[in-house]
Amino acid sequence: MLFVKKIIRLTPFLVLVCFLTPTKAQINSPFSRYGLGNEVYNTQNTTSQGMGGFTAAYTSSMNGSFGQSVNFNNPASYGSLYMTTFDLGMNLTNNTLKSANPVSRFQSTYFVPNYVSIGLPLDKVNRMGMAFGLRPLTQINYSVDELKILNTGDSIYNNYIGQGGLNQAYIGFGKSWKNISVGFNTGYNFGKKKIQNIKSFQYNADSTSFYQSLASTNTLFGGVFFQLGLLGEVTLQSTTHPKSTDKTEYTLSFGGTTTFSQSLSGKQDVLRTTGAFSTGSEVALDTVSLSSNNFGRIKIPASFTAGIALHKREVSNRGSYDQWVLGIEFDKADWKSQYSFYGQQDQVSNANMLRVGLQFCPNSFDYESYWSTVTYRAGFNTGKDYINIDQNGLTVSAFSIGAGLPIRKYRSYDYQFSLLNLALQFGNRGSSVNNFQERFFQFTVGYSLSDVWFNKRKYD
Repeated sequence: MLFVKKIIRLTPFLVLVCFLTPTKAQINSPFSRYGLGNEVYNTQNTTSQGMGGFTAAYTSSMNGSFGQSVNFNNPASYGSLYMTTFDLGMNLTNNTLKSANPVSRFQSTYFVPNYVSIGLPLDKVNRMGMAFGLRPLTQINYSVDELKILNTGDSIYNNYIGQGGLNQAYIGFGKSWKNISVGFNTGYNFGKKKIQNIKSFQYNADSTSFYQSLASTNTLFGGVFFQLGLLGEVTLQSTTHPKSTDKTEYTLSFGGTTTFSQSLSGKQDVLRTTGAFSTGSEVALDTVSLSSNNFGRIKIPASFTAGIALHKREVSNRGSYDQWVLGIEFDKADWKSQYSFYGQQDQVSNANMLRVGLQFCPNSFDYESYWSTVTYRAGFNTGKDYINIDQNGLTVSAFSIGAGLPIRKYRSYDYQFSLLNLALQFGNRGSSVNNFQERFFQFTVGYSLSDVWFNKRKYD
């Protein structure tokens, strides 16, 4: 147990090093060729990832008595922040891609930052808070080979390469009253989409020799986004125990968010050249055409999320915590009619997702049993991806488990509270109707450090 505690205490420093050290993601997914790339699996904090991505009705009491996480997916939760919190996460993901025609199989594994977020209580009396941070929303990274045999016996080889993605820098504010909270996030979505098509002719001895050609399109884009959030809670039943200070409450929380549609400003460079191109080497011979600083718009659809959760809450003079939580939510976005890239539509469809999350903590106040104070989580999600690679739709389903591990025993806390959150997710994208199917396995490590800062000294 002592060795495990040492590893847990070293985790925030190891994760911080990973953030500061440049990483090269070894991702290769043909799905990311469409739209703005693959949506990052469960773009939530680690706590919510362990519950299948459940966020809409996630309240502060679900964090237990050992600290808190920043629920940046619903800004209404910021009003319940009671400590300054530094929250970050890292993802280790393994993808296995299978193709039915031609029969092939490919694996990729990569370790990348998932999010970094800071939450601040602005006014504890009036229950006002804020949060800001950075997170990736989509990833573009693929390299696809295509070989075409001509009637003449010659062949054409194409190599399609793409890189980039969409990221978000955000800041938000929230205000809570007795049973209701509201909030908003705003900030800047930014990214790039760089695509290349290297074409070469493989010819017979009596054929004419051709140089390779390179078609490259590099687009930088960005724009302001806006999101509104609502969060509420209703007590269904309250039972007082023999001790007047202890009681059990059954409560129902509800929440929802809406992210407004967005029009990003783009700047695009288009290059067409001939020459000799290979992996890691590009020798241009002749520039056929070059068009720089072409301005355009990238339109992203609005999205909506709504959910409810049933809690069993234990309250005593030592504090309160949710012993168990069962939540469900649904989200959707109309990509088919509202998305366009420089006026062009793509192979996308309307997206939706149903999420179910479960959380259980045996007893946050059982000082003698560490594992009784651990928060255990599980979840499931299923729905339809916005990418429609072959016009047959692309279903997504995944299971997840997770845990929130207090780093120190309850009695040793003073003003600093730290949690190590873990989440494990495994699922599928695509089905038998699709030519391509992907199995993914994702392990997320999150570290949440909460501290009571900016307290006015009582004595000098």
